[in-house]
Amino acid sequence: MKATLTDQQLIEFSGEHLLHELSMFWELAEILPRHKERNAEYVALIESFATHLRNLIEFLFFQKNADYVRAKHFFEDPGAWSPNLTADFRRLLDRANNEVSHLTVGRVNGNPPEKFWPTDEILKQIEPVAKEFAAKASEKKLHSKVREFLHLPREATRAWIASNVAHTNVASHAVTASFANASTATRIITELHLK
Repeated sequence: MKATLTDQQLIEFSGEHLLHELSMFWELAEILPRHKERNAEYVALIESFATHLRNLIEFLFFQKNADYVRAKHFFEDPGAWSPNLTADFRRLLDRANNEVSHLTVGRVNGNPPEKFWPTDEILKQIEPVAKEFAAKASEKKLHSKVREFLHLPREATRAWIASNVAHTNVASHAVTASFANASTATRIITELHLK
């Protein structure tokens, strides 16, 4: 993708890729507390949660970069978007980086309490920043589905995602036709429960 994106390219990008990041993060925050811990599926979901958290923090808080699409790209005046990367968000980003890559010196060994991911609390931290972004971003650049999703009450998001989000990087070919509109995480969980 070019470093300078047209408004139409930003709309298309946000309607697919930003919506993917947001919807996956929201769903994983809801799914993880109900999932059986300490098995491969749970670990994969935690790593996915950390990856989407990292991606959203970088998207919302980092400066424009030729290789990455950032929140600032969605403003007529990029200076109009400059949220503060707080110490809490910095800690979450550092933790996500260390959780996704096991081969760092910052990796925590064993299962101490600080390795627990309070997914709902983390979602509550990032949700207002994402909503503020959607409310302030240019209507000529941000896909309307992103705004629609971020205006939903929390209890309505899963059903909305199932009807409105088509994750284009789904690699599973074993998904039955009845789950064709469900998101990646929902499909994985549903398939695991069917076994």
